Amino acid sequence: MKILSMTATFGKLSRSVLTLEPGLNVIDAPNEWGKSTWCAFIMAMLYGIDTGDRTKAGHLADKEHYAPWSGQPMSGSMQILWNGREITLQRQNKGRTPLGEVKAYETHTGIPVPELEIAAPGQVLLGVERNVFARAGFVRRAQMPVTEDDALRRRLNELVTTGDESGASDDLEQKLNKLKNKCKHNKTGLIPETEAELKAVEDKLQQMRSLQEQIDSITQQQIRLQQQLKLLENHRQALQYAQQQQYTQKLAAAQVRRDTQAQTLLQAQALCENLPSQEKLRQDMAYAQQLRETRDALHTKAQLLPPLPQEPIAPEVFRGKDPDTVAADAALDGKVFAQLHKDLKKPIPYIVGGVLLAAGIGLMLVSIVAGALALLAGAGAIFAGIGKQKKLKKQIAELSDRYRGIPADRWETAAGEYAAAQLAYRQALQTRQQELADIDRQMTENTGKINTLTANAGIAAFEEQCRQAMQAYTHLEEQRRLLHQAEDVLQALTGAGKEVQPAQFEDTLTYTMAETDRYLAENDVQRRLLHQRLGQCQGQMEALGQAEALRARQHQLQARIAMLETYDRAIARAQQTLQAAKQELQRRFAPQIAHRAQELFGALTRQRYQRLMMGQDFSLETVAGDEVNTHGTLWRSDGTVDQMYLALRMAVAEALTPEAPLVLDDALVCFDDDRLAAALEILQQASDRKQVIIFTCQSREREWKQEAAE
Repeated sequence: MKILSMTATFGKLSRSVLTLEPGLNVIDAPNEWGKSTWCAFIMAMLYGIDTGDRTKAGHLADKEHYAPWSGQPMSGSMQILWNGREITLQRQNKGRTPLGEVKAYETHTGIPVPELEIAAPGQVLLGVERNVFARAGFVRRAQMPVTEDDALRRRLNELVTTGDESGASDDLEQKLNKLKNKCKHNKTGLIPETEAELKAVEDKLQQMRSLQEQIDSITQQQIRLQQQLKLLENHRQALQYAQQQQYTQKLAAAQVRRDTQAQTLLQAQALCENLPSQEKLRQDMAYAQQLRETRDALHTKAQLLPPLPQEPIAPEVFRGKDPDTVAADAALDGKVFAQLHKDLKKPIPYIVGGVLLAAGIGLMLVSIVAGALALLAGAGAIFAGIGKQKKLKKQIAELSDRYRGIPADRWETAAGEYAAAQLAYRQALQTRQQELADIDRQMTENTGKINTLTANAGIAAFEEQCRQAMQAYTHLEEQRRLLHQAEDVLQALTGAGKEVQPAQFEDTLTYTMAETDRYLAENDVQRRLLHQRLGQCQGQMEALGQAEALRARQHQLQARIAMLETYDRAIARAQQTLQAAKQELQRRFAPQIAHRAQELFGALTRQRYQRLMMGQDFSLETVAGDEVNTHGTLWRSDGTVDQMYLALRMAVAEALTPEAPLVLDDALVCFDDDRLAAALEILQQASDRKQVIIFTCQSREREWKQEAAE
């Protein structure tokens, strides 16, 4: 099969067209041009979209990965050349299945090709499954290694060992596996099913034995509890009969107690007849407490008052004087004192005397008499002045003595301070005396109220009387309660009286009535639980079926298991024989594929590597010309590893898909120029037999092709 052209609405491709040649095709384009998308489109056209693939971490499902970016429905067509016929394949969405509808017809005539209108026409066109073509015909840089796959292994095995792909050995192996699985596969198959059924039957038999043991045990417990019940009921009858014998005595004692309590109540009522009511007593006690608290508060208040104020100490000159006039007197004395000093300083008498003395001396020259008179007058004036000064000084001294220790300029101030102190003293004294008078008045009023309330008996005695009266009322209520209690007891005893028969047989138990009732209740609970458990066990026994039928089924199942195990061993022996034969056949195809891959790898490396060995899992090891030991891919460069797997893929493709296109997606990017040329030479030779399509992001492949064409 060869692809002639493709039209795709697929991923980033929107009605894009790619035309190809039957031989070697080189499509070089930059990254993100759509090369990998065209590769995925080829696989989708041939084998469809895997709808079971799911998007998960690190992986995007193809149906989402290649949903058209343009928003149009996914679709495409491919013109191919197959068996000498030009055929057009068309795909479009079918419901919710992308590319699920397939059409195939001859390109020039439109005649349908029904054998290709299937979900995976690639199986008809290429003759292999999707996985085989992906590993043999597709070479992608990111997926160069060839991994083991059942379909690929089967194709290679059948092709190399038998020359065809009929799959007879695999069919036989599948049939044996089915038979083996039908007998036993893990926990499924006829043997596990029969074993499970046998176990279920044996479990039922074991359950029946266990249930029968439980039924026997329950029956024995029921017999024991019934015997215990009979003893307990007889003991309770004996206790009740003994209590009945004491009933008359208790009833008489209760009657006496009721009558005595009634008499005591009458005495208590007589004591309370002349007492004030309880409400009146409570009010009087509250009022008495209020008066006592008021009295105590007044005493406390009187004790907390400070002492009477002391009269301030006054200068002697002010003692006993009226504070209202002392300031005016001091002011007048100050003025007099100042005037005396002023008069004392006047020099007029001396001046007049001196003048007269001078005049007398002068007149003596004229007239002795006149001069003498003038002298006498002058002397008299001087002596008169001296006398006046003495008088003034005496008055000043008297005033100073009166205000002893107080400077004259402070007489009026000191008098004012005295007057203020006296006034403050009198006001404080009056206030304190008023407070004392108020307290005395309140105490007198409080005492009067106390005397009125207590009839002059005193508040303590009155409160004691009230407490005794309240106690009398309390005693009365207690006697009433006791009488009601005695009447209730008498009524209960009267109503409880009934005739009791003696015990049926000799009583040997020593339990109290409370213990007997408790044991009877426990006995009843145990009997009911045992009855319930017995019913459950019997019901379970009935549900399990008949024991004889179960034992018969047990023998049948044991015989069947023995037969199936015989079949299973026979099938296992047949599988071992077939596997040994297949392993022998498989040893034959590996050397052939490895030999062809070695030839291709030698040509790719210009004969540097002449030995290439392949394991059954397609792992590769090589030896260079100058090396002694083989080395795997981990010891080789990326380019060499790519060349190893390219050789292996081409060898596999030649064996399995000789007519299918060989598609390479950036598979040669790690090749150096020399090995790239060698690879292109090999691919050019291969293109004579099959179509080769190379997608690359480099221009080296195109340039080599152009040079080769020239």
